[in-house]
Amino acid sequence: MNSVKIIQTLDTLGKVEKSRFLRFLQSPYFNQRQDVLNLYLAIQEGVRSDDKEQLYARACPGAPYEPQKLRLLMSYLQKLADQFLAVEQWQATPGAQESELVQAYRQKGLERHFQDALHLAKQHLAQQPLRNSGYYMRQGILLWEEARYASLRHPHDESALLALSDNADLLWLSQKLRYLCLHTAYTARFRTTRHLRLREEVESVLQQADYSAVPAISTWFYCLKMLESPESAGYFAQFKQQFLAQSQAFDPDELRDLYLFAVNYCIRRVNEGQTVFFHDIMDFYKEGLMQGHLLDKGVLSHFTYYNIVAAGLHTREYEWVENFIQRYRNALERSYRDSAFSFNRARLEFARKRYDDALALLQNANYHDPVLNMAAKTMSLKIYYALGEYEVLHAHLEAFVIYIRRKPGLGYHRNNYLNLARYTQKLIALNWNDKAEVSAMRQKIENEAVLTEREWLLEQFVRS
Repeated sequence: MNSVKIIQTLDTLGKVEKSRFLRFLQSPYFNQRQDVLNLYLAIQEGVRSDDKEQLYARACPGAPYEPQKLRLLMSYLQKLADQFLAVEQWQATPGAQESELVQAYRQKGLERHFQDALHLAKQHLAQQPLRNSGYYMRQGILLWEEARYASLRHPHDESALLALSDNADLLWLSQKLRYLCLHTAYTARFRTTRHLRLREEVESVLQQADYSAVPAISTWFYCLKMLESPESAGYFAQFKQQFLAQSQAFDPDELRDLYLFAVNYCIRRVNEGQTVFFHDIMDFYKEGLMQGHLLDKGVLSHFTYYNIVAAGLHTREYEWVENFIQRYRNALERSYRDSAFSFNRARLEFARKRYDDALALLQNANYHDPVLNMAAKTMSLKIYYALGEYEVLHAHLEAFVIYIRRKPGLGYHRNNYLNLARYTQKLIALNWNDKAEVSAMRQKIENEAVLTEREWLLEQFVRS
């Protein structure tokens, strides 16, 4: 178990992190065991984790193999990896080192050191851009240290305690509002009825004081109101204005939540027929890309890549979409890079009605993912229909249905695609001069329970 855990941990480290961890292990302050360092080097040089005797021989040269000792060495290495990751996280947290240095100097009674450290910590905290609950938490630590210090030197001065109390209000409100947003989204998704405590009290507090200039409160508040009252476009407009103007105030985790709430809200409105919200979706995507908020360590999720292209095609921003597809190709996860690029290029050419180009892209790509493969086959189906290539389309539909019936793992997609194939065949055979037959077919398509391509099928009635 120890060997599996440490291997999994080391596998998550990037090249730079592995180099830093090596220096960490070489430091006698953190590690004084050469055998643990040897074990790490052996793992990094490719000795397999299941080759226990070889690992032990590298860790303890010349010593007879002891399984129990190897397990202990694995455990020591895991503990050092835990410590390393904690130190790395601590160093990356804005204000963490400065605030703890302030606390250390106060506890040691070094007044001048304390004052210098407090001044630098406040300065550093003020200069960094975050103004979220984490900011108020760090500020609270500094105000607490200042209040403790002031209580001894100036026992009659209450200003430090007043500042500490006001900051505590900001910290609580910013955290509580975020949790209320997360819970509201959860209840909407899973249809639960449980309510979090103090929801009404939060509203009451916000009515008593003006927090509009505090991004961590105003943005999350309008996000909450947007989620609670999706039919009120005014809350969405206020949220959008606050968020896009103040996005630098939030950390990456918060930004991902806020973008998810915003885009999901817009998608919900689009699904209700309010297609104008596609433009809002694009505003959020464009801002997120420009600021780098949609990338995680330089990597753009292929799901986000697909969604951005879909939104851009709906708003007919074809040139922008073309630039996006090309520009962010290498930011995709490597395993999805080629398929996502070719498929989205095909979607773009299909939207532009450049059908030959779209078909070439689809036919020259190999889509291993069954759902993506089905989406590519669906696009080909639409192209053959648009071109009036009915003989080719008949053969395509036969192969399409065979693939669906033989392919496991399609889940609910199975019936959806079978319905698409069935209705496409009926459209080909439909007597368009018989108004009653046409009306009946249209009614069947409108009433079909599982049919994601309903809009495209109905468009054929308008064109005819």
